Amino acid sequence: MSKYFLLFFVLFFSIVGLAVTGYDKFLHYSVSYTAFGLSSYLLGDTGGFAFTALLGVGKEVWDLISGRGSAEVGDLIADFAGIASAYSFVRSLPFRPIIIFRWVF
Repeated sequence: MSKYFLLFFVLFFSIVGLAVTGYDKFLHYSVSYTAFGLSSYLLGDTGGFAFTALLGVGKEVWDLISGRGSAEVGDLIADFAGIASAYSFVRSLPFRPIIIFRWVF
C-alpha cells in the first residue's frame, strides 16, 4: 500500500510542478504549432516557418522591452519545438490542412 501511495505522491507533485512552472511553455508550443499550420497553408513551408519564428521572437522581444513579461530562452525553445512538430505533422499528411491544432495540457 505504501508503494502505491509513494508513486501517487511523486506523480501528483510532478504534474503539479510542471503545471506551475511549465504552463507558459505549453502555450508557446500550442500557439506555434497552430500558427505554423495556418501560415504554412497560406505562405508555404518557408514562409510559415519565417512567420511563426518571427511571431515567437517578437513576443519575447516585446516581453523584454515592455517589462510586463519575462523573456526566456525556454519560451523560444518551446516555440521552435511547436514549429518542428507541426512541420513534421503537416508533411506526413497526403494533403495540406488549413488549420492544425494541438492542445498540450
